[in-house]
Amino acid sequence: MANERITEGIVRDVLRDYGYYLPGNGISVEEQKSEIQSVKSLLSKAGKAAKGGAGYPEFIISTQTDTQFIIIFECKSDVRKHVSSDRNRPVEFAVDGVLHYAKFLSGKYTVIAVAVSGITKEQLKISTFLFAAGADEGKTLVTESGMAVTDLLPFDDYYRLASFDPEVARKRHNDLLDFSRELHELIWAKAKISEEDKPLLVSGTLIALMNTTFMKTFNALPANELQDAWLDAIRKELNKADIPQAKKDTMLQPYTYIAVHPNLGKPDAKIAREYPDGVFKKIITDIFEKVWPYINIYHDFDVVGQFYGEFLKYTAGDKKALGIVLTPRHIAELFSLLANVTPESRVLDICAGTGGFLISAMQQMLKKSCYRRAASGYQKKSSDRYRK
Repeated sequence: MANERITEGIVRDVLRDYGYYLPGNGISVEEQKSEIQSVKSLLSKAGKAAKGGAGYPEFIISTQTDTQFIIIFECKSDVRKHVSSDRNRPVEFAVDGVLHYAKFLSGKYTVIAVAVSGITKEQLKISTFLFAAGADEGKTLVTESGMAVTDLLPFDDYYRLASFDPEVARKRHNDLLDFSRELHELIWAKAKISEEDKPLLVSGTLIALMNTTFMKTFNALPANELQDAWLDAIRKELNKADIPQAKKDTMLQPYTYIAVHPNLGKPDAKIAREYPDGVFKKIITDIFEKVWPYINIYHDFDVVGQFYGEFLKYTAGDKKALGIVLTPRHIAELFSLLANVTPESRVLDICAGTGGFLISAMQQMLKKSCYRRAASGYQKKSSDRYRK
């Protein structure tokens, strides 16, 4: 047990070298415990002993930028105790132990599970696994070239490799579309926002979250200050645009009504009991946790467009009366193909709503650009080979 402290110290030093402990980076490193309520709940019966009870891995790492993602480490001093033949002895073996904890945490989180054994950097043995949220079983985490990850990595590298795993991406995409229905119900039933104003609330929140100060502080603001801060963040982001002030004022005007909506500022007693911090903060928090990572981290605007289009489908009545005309995704993709969009094309949509045509055109540009780079690389390799 004492030697395990040596292994933990090696891991801690590597994490420190990679910047995990830097102040203000949004990364939290907890050791053998957690203050995250959902983690505590999931691990409340994860004890490795037969009697059960709570149990925790050596390190639990989370980030403010994606609250659905977590990294855990389990350490053993003896490399002979790295993994058992059946991976079912979590008390004795590092791999068995980290997989044990990951199965509990994957009930809510996408989990990267890292097993480390050894008491010197030279002999260190590392196995890394990925559990998609909701998955019963994990799989070996691999690099872009398909090689198993056998080193400790910076946080961004772990996150990147997990984010682009097909299973994780598919689950994340489906969850986002499901969230569009949940968000509609929340806004309609709890905030009591009209059909006309629902899209404004969502789009305004996405704009407000682009403001770094608002993104980092909205959760600490009292309910009676949140609406003003929300509108001020939108104003600041619009003012960054290089367009005439009259147009900025026109764009800001519809959001001013949301900023004084009584149900967002002072909800009735029943709603206040259900959401003590206010339903507006709940809406912003949900969008920040479920949608914002696609813009700020994954840069997957195609999925964000799908989410917004799916959300608008729940708008009752005549959508055309609200200025909403939803173009099916396959139609937008078809016309991008018919137009033979290339990386050199300039695309203008004079009536852009959710931006479906622009997003489809951008996807075509990216695909063709990647194909050209790959073809160029192949031609260069072939040319080099024939010169030899």
